[in-house]
Amino acid sequence: MGFHFSWFSDVSFDFGDRTLRAANEIAGKEAFAWKLISENGARVESSAAVGFDPDLALADADRLDYLFLLSSPLASFLEPKPAQGHVRRMARHGVKMGGVSAGVFPLARSGLLDGHTCSVHWCYAAAFAAEFPDLRTTDDVINIDRERYTVSGAAAMFDLMLHMIEQKLGNNVTTEVACWFQHPLMRGRACAKRSQHFTVKAPRICCPARWLTRLRFCGQYRGPAGRI
Repeated sequence: MGFHFSWFSDVSFDFGDRTLRAANEIAGKEAFAWKLISENGARVESSAAVGFDPDLALADADRLDYLFLLSSPLASFLEPKPAQGHVRRMARHGVKMGGVSAGVFPLARSGLLDGHTCSVHWCYAAAFAAEFPDLRTTDDVINIDRERYTVSGAAAMFDLMLHMIEQKLGNNVTTEVACWFQHPLMRGRACAKRSQHFTVKAPRICCPARWLTRLRFCGQYRGPAGRI
């Protein structure tokens, strides 16, 4: 998974690969694998000015189950016609296509959101509507419409990864992954995004009973830290 334009959000990428890596470690097997892809295989730079060396070029990407696009809203392919044709061909051959945060822009420009509903981050909503007035959008932070996966923000990418882990490895592994990252709840596909105002609620505890026992012990323990 993972196609990257320059100035993509490295936080979105981190929430993808680190969450799946944790799932593999907890499950004790390689249930997930991922590759970093760029259009021509050249180095890409994130919005935090951190350089990433891709594993392969887009033309060499095959046998993928998912391809998630990460980009800035103004990103475009260096050679739009062949690159967009390639991702459309991948979609026709069963690859599930996704856009994370601003990654919905190149996904839409490739024609892969035509006839689909997508999730758009609130800060890009006006620009997206202006460029793609005929595309349907939703306020849900995660939207899965047939073979199209769109998420509005880096944190929503984490939630989507949890959903994918749950589908493949079950609830117990998913719960432990969430606990590793101290994630109090998993947002569902019907969870609406917020633009400016936030409602704070007490998080529900998601850890299994054995983890709660350990947490309570750590909270009460007053001895040397090395003995915990």
